[in-house]
Amino acid sequence: MADMSDEAKVIAAIRKLGLGGDLPMTATTDLRDDLGLDSAALIELTVVIHTLYGVDLGRRAAEQQAIPATIGDLTALMSGS
Repeated sequence: MADMSDEAKVIAAIRKLGLGGDLPMTATTDLRDDLGLDSAALIELTVVIHTLYGVDLGRRAAEQQAIPATIGDLTALMSGS
């Protein structure tokens, strides 16, 4: 089985939380405006990503002083860039 891309991992975590419904998701999908994620849902998403993939997005965002707004932003944090 092929490894999932970081973007696919983020999308899978969003779907696991039951967020986003059946909306198509890409790197440019806005977490708040397109998916309706609030602060609590974003925190929950980072916990799920940490649990599933061992990536601490909160720490990476703090280190980079980044506030992720899109799936692409989360993907960049996943890859450490």
